Amino acid sequence: MAKQVGIIPLVGTIDGVNFYMRKGKPVARKAGGGFTGKAIKNSTNMERVRENNSEFGHCSRVKKLFKDSLFPFLGKQRNEELQGRLMQLFIGIKNADLVSKRGQRQVGLGLQHADGKSLLTGFCFTSFNLPTENGFYDATTTTYTFTEFAPKSLKFVTGATHLELQLGVVVLDLEAMKATLFSSDAVRVLKNGAPQAISLTTAIPNDASGYKITVLHYRYLQDVNGAFYGFHEQKGFGLMVVGV
Repeated sequence: MAKQVGIIPLVGTIDGVNFYMRKGKPVARKAGGGFTGKAIKNSTNMERVRENNSEFGHCSRVKKLFKDSLFPFLGKQRNEELQGRLMQLFIGIKNADLVSKRGQRQVGLGLQHADGKSLLTGFCFTSFNLPTENGFYDATTTTYTFTEFAPKSLKFVTGATHLELQLGVVVLDLEAMKATLFSSDAVRVLKNGAPQAISLTTAIPNDASGYKITVLHYRYLQDVNGAFYGFHEQKGFGLMVVGV
């Protein structure tokens, strides 16, 4: 792999060389590699490749479905690192499916095993990892509770006056390939506020069918004459899986 040098980065294939962007930087490498579409589709030697492609495609679709459902919390995050981490996450969960044959392993079956759930629980989408030593999740009532939340223990970003907390539950229906986000009311705490107990409860319809993935959303806010503005940079907000 080589780096491109020039004012305008190239994207595409020229004279057998692929030009593309990787982690925001223009790179180039020789095209090809001995694989053709026909060989991958029909050759017995390519069976493992076909198996990997099938499972990779499945994981990619589930990843997109899950991430898109979190749009109210994540917004338009164009973060290649997050995309890669999410892909690796769902590939790991898929690998926890010990029932299906290789090439047919599924994320849903992986989530039925403790190993698959443990990979997802605690996953943090940004570098802002909120301390949760005093927090716990009750799956029966879909409630997350902080027994003592102390705003003064946090390093507020410059300009922030409040921290907002909100609980969300993604109901992931992998049979119908749809995901629905249900959210609690948001709670705002003042930067220099005293420690307090906080409970966040999300109501889910009884007929909601699928895997329930619970996330804790938190972001810094700035109060400007009674209007609250959220911070969107990576250190200004966060999203963490707290229950599966």
